[in-house]
Amino acid sequence: MGTLKTVAEYYNEYEAQIAKGLLESEGIEAVVMNLNSSYPGVQMGRHGIQLQVNAYDLESAQMILDRAATDAEAAAEAEAETETGAPAD
Repeated sequence: MGTLKTVAEYYNEYEAQIAKGLLESEGIEAVVMNLNSSYPGVQMGRHGIQLQVNAYDLESAQMILDRAATDAEAAAEAEAETETGAPAD
Protein backbone atom coordinates (compact mmCIF):
# COMPACT_ATOMS: atom_id res chain seq x y z
CA MET A 1 0.00 0.00 0.00
CA GLY A 2 1.08 3.55 -0.62
CA THR A 3 0.34 6.55 1.54
CA LEU A 4 -2.57 5.73 3.84
CA LYS A 5 -5.37 8.12 4.72
CA THR A 6 -8.09 7.61 7.31
CA VAL A 7 -11.47 7.35 5.61
CA ALA A 8 -13.50 6.59 8.74
CA GLU A 9 -13.20 6.04 12.46
CA TYR A 10 -15.17 3.49 14.46
CA TYR A 11 -15.59 2.69 18.11
CA ASN A 12 -15.74 -1.07 17.76
CA GLU A 13 -13.90 -3.59 15.64
CA TYR A 14 -17.09 -5.16 14.26
CA GLU A 15 -18.19 -1.98 12.44
CA ALA A 16 -14.67 -1.33 11.18
CA GLN A 17 -14.35 -4.84 9.74
CA ILE A 18 -17.75 -4.59 8.01
CA ALA A 19 -16.74 -1.29 6.39
CA LYS A 20 -13.39 -2.79 5.37
CA GLY A 21 -15.17 -5.71 3.72
CA LEU A 22 -17.50 -3.35 1.90
CA LEU A 23 -14.61 -1.35 0.48
CA GLU A 24 -12.70 -4.47 -0.51
CA SER A 25 -15.80 -5.82 -2.27
CA GLU A 26 -15.68 -2.63 -4.36
CA GLY A 27 -12.00 -3.19 -5.20
CA ILE A 28 -10.52 -0.75 -2.69
CA GLU A 29 -7.74 -2.07 -0.49
CA ALA A 30 -8.31 -1.12 3.14
CA VAL A 31 -6.67 -1.69 6.50
CA VAL A 32 -8.01 -1.42 10.06
CA MET A 33 -5.67 0.38 12.46
CA ASN A 34 -5.52 0.76 16.27
CA LEU A 35 -6.94 -2.67 17.07
CA ASN A 36 -4.10 -3.63 19.38
CA SER A 37 -2.98 -0.19 20.43
CA SER A 38 -1.12 0.14 23.69
CA TYR A 39 -2.67 3.57 24.22
CA PRO A 40 -5.34 3.59 26.93
CA GLY A 41 -8.83 4.32 25.68
CA VAL A 42 -8.36 3.37 22.03
CA GLN A 43 -10.68 0.38 22.28
CA MET A 44 -13.08 2.38 24.43
CA GLY A 45 -13.70 5.08 21.87
CA ARG A 46 -11.33 7.83 22.95
CA HIS A 47 -9.22 7.63 19.82
CA GLY A 48 -11.21 5.23 17.69
CA ILE A 49 -10.35 2.39 15.37
CA GLN A 50 -9.28 3.84 12.05
CA LEU A 51 -10.16 2.49 8.62
CA GLN A 52 -7.48 3.55 6.18
CA VAL A 53 -7.15 3.40 2.40
CA ASN A 54 -4.61 4.50 -0.17
CA ALA A 55 -4.65 8.27 -0.61
CA TYR A 56 -5.71 7.91 -4.24
CA ASP A 57 -8.76 5.83 -3.17
CA LEU A 58 -9.90 8.20 -0.43
CA GLU A 59 -12.65 10.00 -2.35
CA SER A 60 -14.11 6.80 -3.82
CA ALA A 61 -13.98 5.06 -0.45
CA GLN A 62 -15.80 7.94 1.24
CA MET A 63 -18.53 7.87 -1.41
CA ILE A 64 -19.00 4.11 -0.95
CA LEU A 65 -19.24 4.41 2.85
CA ASP A 66 -21.61 7.39 2.59
CA ARG A 67 -23.85 5.48 0.18
CA ALA A 68 -23.89 2.47 2.52
CA ALA A 69 -24.84 4.66 5.48
CA THR A 70 -27.66 6.27 3.49
CA ASP A 71 -28.93 2.86 2.37
CA ALA A 72 -28.85 1.55 5.96
CA GLU A 73 -30.75 4.59 7.21
CA ALA A 74 -33.42 4.16 4.53
CA ALA A 75 -33.77 0.47 5.37
CA ALA A 76 -34.18 1.26 9.08
CA GLU A 77 -36.88 3.85 8.29
CA ALA A 78 -38.73 1.39 6.05
CA GLU A 79 -38.58 -1.25 8.77
CA ALA A 80 -39.94 1.24 11.32
CA GLU A 81 -42.82 2.07 8.98
CA THR A 82 -43.60 -1.62 8.56
CA GLU A 83 -43.61 -2.23 12.31
CA THR A 84 -45.72 0.80 13.25
CA GLY A 85 -47.77 1.24 10.10
CA ALA A 86 -46.89 4.94 10.04
CA PRO A 87 -44.08 6.85 8.35
CA ALA A 88 -41.00 7.40 10.50
CA ASP A 89 -40.14 10.99 11.42
